[in-house]
Amino acid sequence: MATVDLPGFLGAFNTLATSADMNTWLNMGINLIISTIIGGIVLVAIIGILSKQWGESVKIGNAFLVVLIINVINIFGILGFLGFLGIISMILPVLIWIGLVKAFFGELSIVHAVIVGVVGYIISIFIIPILLSMVMGYVAF
Repeated sequence: MATVDLPGFLGAFNTLATSADMNTWLNMGINLIISTIIGGIVLVAIIGILSKQWGESVKIGNAFLVVLIINVINIFGILGFLGFLGIISMILPVLIWIGLVKAFFGELSIVHAVIVGVVGYIISIFIIPILLSMVMGYVAF
């Protein structure tokens, strides 16, 4: 069987795809689905509370799509390939949160999108993993 060496980023993705067995991919898929559901519910609560306080009307159904995109970025380690950016790579996740919140909740002002983005990022680091570990104990796979 012939092997192909892919250059740069493609080689890293190829190594990730071929080094994992089926259980690893199954675990990542289940983790992606459950963390999107939990994160979406938490973001719906945050957006609902804050939009009522600010008097803005937003479509909260987009919260699950925002969380799904963030989870795909986090679970598959896409930001890990950008380590060469230095200090910017530490600020980049917050900027991604803010950008996605503003893109999917365009009704929010930029100040409110920044607040929701920062709060969402902090909650995704501290609260979502705790909730996910509590729920994953009940999932048999």
